[in-house]
Amino acid sequence: MPQGHRIRLGRLFGIPVEITPSWILLSILVVWSFWARYTTVFHHRSDGVAVAMAVAATIILLGSILLHELGHAVMGRARKLRVSAITLYIFGGATTASDPTNPLDEFLFTLIGPTVNLVLALGLWGATGLADGANLAAIAQVTGEAAWLNLLLGGFNLVPAAPLDGGHLLEAVAWRITKDRPRAIRISARAGAGLGGGLIGLGVLELLMVRGGLVEGLWLGLIGYMLFEGARSEATRAWVEQVLKGKPASVLLTEHAAPVTSDTSVGWLVNSEFARHHVDAVPVEDHGHTVGMVLAADALAVPERQRLHTTAGDVMRPMSSLPQEPSDADALEILRLLSDHPLVALVGADQHVIGAVSQRQVGMVLERLHYLAADNPTWTHS
Repeated sequence: MPQGHRIRLGRLFGIPVEITPSWILLSILVVWSFWARYTTVFHHRSDGVAVAMAVAATIILLGSILLHELGHAVMGRARKLRVSAITLYIFGGATTASDPTNPLDEFLFTLIGPTVNLVLALGLWGATGLADGANLAAIAQVTGEAAWLNLLLGGFNLVPAAPLDGGHLLEAVAWRITKDRPRAIRISARAGAGLGGGLIGLGVLELLMVRGGLVEGLWLGLIGYMLFEGARSEATRAWVEQVLKGKPASVLLTEHAAPVTSDTSVGWLVNSEFARHHVDAVPVEDHGHTVGMVLAADALAVPERQRLHTTAGDVMRPMSSLPQEPSDADALEILRLLSDHPLVALVGADQHVIGAVSQRQVGMVLERLHYLAADNPTWTHS
């Protein structure tokens, strides 16, 4: 998955498109690779033409990756999934969306991405034929290579191994057959781990046995490592679904936060609540009604010398700005909400907020559940 800071480029069909700094590095590397190819293989090209061809080929290739992810996003919207962003990074892209609730949605959401690349390949080959007919050799060269690269992208993504699209297609089929999604995810993850390990092994062989195979070997090994780590993440996702399946959202709370009034000082909150308890937010009540929540990050952002004179009411976030779910809601649904929000407030039967779940707290809870599951394997099936 993409790491580091994200840069917002804009929106396509209302969907935010972001890049990581690694995408900029990828763009430079791809331009350089194309330029090196066009100046060494086609010696009759001038430097200016070679640069123009390299830039054009890079735009088509990176645009193809964006269209691949946009295909996922549009299909996700069509299947009623919550699509929150498209993120582009050095090894491709990712479309952030809520988990499909059935195998068909998973299958269609996944299949559209590689299909976009295969359709682009056909279109680019058509353009290559037209360019050849018009004696536009440089254009034909660029579109022809872009067509083959789209075929490679689409084909490689269809390999049935997580975290590739083909792995999610395998997951959807296994889910349909077994009626057990965590088991289906594990099947896909094992295939991904096998593929990643195989590519790492090929990379090592390339390094040791092929003269001049340093760059190719490193790339194979790096791609294999990324696939292996992605498969391991998928296996973790399967475990999370298994241990949280059928459990209420309240199981994700490390502690129930005691409410405070709006005139409570931020200094007191930091020293008495956030420093002593495993909570990331404290509800603020006014005349018996929860009016907002103070997030630990917001409280800590207040300079220390000002905390005694700053109140909870000054820094709280109104309840209307926070997602709220019943404390007996599905715990897995809370995890999906956390992909778009810093925390989710849990409301008890008396309509009072009993606490808030954050990603940090989820990590702590899952660590505890992992310990319980290891100590008592039957607990996960309760």
